[in-house]
Amino acid sequence: PKSPSLWYIDLDLATHLDPPGHPFAFAYRPVAGSSPSSSPTTSFRCTKGKATWGASEGEAGRGPGGGGGGGEWVTGPSPPSRSSGEDDLRASLPSFDFSELSGRYQVILGIAIAFVICNMDRVNISVAVIPMAEDYGWTPTQAGLIQSAFFYGYLLAQLPGGWLANKFGGEKVLPFGVFLWSAATFAVPFLAGDVGPLYLSRAAVGLGEGISPPAAVDIIAKRVPVNERSRATTFVFGSMHAGTISGLLVAPLLIRVLGWPSVFVAFGAVGVVWCIWFERFFSLNRERLDEDLQAVGAAAGDSSTVGDNGDNGRVPWGAIASSTPMRALTYIHFCNNWAQYSILAWLPTFYKDELGMELHEAAQLALLPALAGIAVSFVAAPLADNLVERGVGVTRVRKLMQSVAFAAPAACMLACLLRGEESPHLVTWLLPLGIGFQAFSLAGLYCNHQDISPKYASILSGATHLVASLPGVFGVPFTGWLLDHTGSWSFSLFVPCLFFYLTGIGVYAKWGSAEQVDFNLKS
Repeated sequence: PKSPSLWYIDLDLATHLDPPGHPFAFAYRPVAGSSPSSSPTTSFRCTKGKATWGASEGEAGRGPGGGGGGGEWVTGPSPPSRSSGEDDLRASLPSFDFSELSGRYQVILGIAIAFVICNMDRVNISVAVIPMAEDYGWTPTQAGLIQSAFFYGYLLAQLPGGWLANKFGGEKVLPFGVFLWSAATFAVPFLAGDVGPLYLSRAAVGLGEGISPPAAVDIIAKRVPVNERSRATTFVFGSMHAGTISGLLVAPLLIRVLGWPSVFVAFGAVGVVWCIWFERFFSLNRERLDEDLQAVGAAAGDSSTVGDNGDNGRVPWGAIASSTPMRALTYIHFCNNWAQYSILAWLPTFYKDELGMELHEAAQLALLPALAGIAVSFVAAPLADNLVERGVGVTRVRKLMQSVAFAAPAACMLACLLRGEESPHLVTWLLPLGIGFQAFSLAGLYCNHQDISPKYASILSGATHLVASLPGVFGVPFTGWLLDHTGSWSFSLFVPCLFFYLTGIGVYAKWGSAEQVDFNLKS
């Protein structure tokens, strides 16, 4: 105690409060066997790392042992006034409140919800196409073309999406993308009778979802400091796993109860509601969010995070294309998506044909990679940020995360290749586990765009996503072509993935970098 009436706690709590000086509650809870405190403390205000104990200035507070006996202090957001001491204690316990979050955390949570909806709208067609094909008499080729239309729109949107986010800001581009893909999803039941318009609507879904990753990267690069970047990126892009699971679970239920049109109407409507909320959120909190943006930019010592989108709007395309770290990042993004798209597209068929499972069993097992990815992301993101906070070089952290993201699934695939005839079902859990380890990429390559250039992060993201979309267009059918000509799942599915995993590790280890690059000086 500094005085008879005030107690101090020497914890740097100010760094965790937004804004500093935010009131918190302290309640005194007696330990069993001790005499209770006669007057529990109700709040304190944090100032420059020191917290003054006391309900208000000038009021005597009680520290440990104050009032006789031992006890413990329970902290949390300052509660409203209550008549009951028990209610004060309950209210003082920590609870989630969106309004209490820092501005950048509110934005990140909102983006993550958008990406949940993103993958719900991406995978719904894979379930709904079965009854749709029955209703309209589509051949397997027609059904396949309709599903593949998404990737053509997604591919075309990458560079324009990056440029738009760099020019106008990710906060404006992301809602546009969400609205575009949601409106196109909503329109599917009204266009399904004609394959041509339906194909265009699915391509429009791809366009909307294609401009969204660069927009999200732009927001993260400008609003999140480097020591929080892995967690923010993983939380946003990892939420796509939750969208995949939600879409594959909810769509069959809606189809069973209301018919396949309900899937597109419901999922599309959810996206439109998100757009209305996001726009309203920014309009009501613009001043506070801008202050948070300025603070992050000032802390980073980089004015590019504070709305500077280039010299006179010019993008140094030549310097970006000739950058060695950028080329390495592009290649490993391609490698990452080759394995991911190929495995996820062919996994149910592999389970059914190679392991003799029923179709519904194969479909359920196809959820395992997404579940494993969510679990792994809870480890990868905090680990990466903690290493950065401890002073480990950002380049070393990114390379470590990406090496694990490729080496672990490669080891699982090798085990599948070498499995004996007596253990054919080893692959049912080993392959999903391996794909789940690719979630380490969220703390590796997916953060690397912001590391290299916060100013042009959306452009870099669009460029690598453009190349990384090619496996969805060509890699998946190439796997089928190999399977037709070889009859071997090992050669057609596993060997190409192993090649890209191993070469990706080597390329990124040698040429990858997280050092910031001023592309304007090189142009």
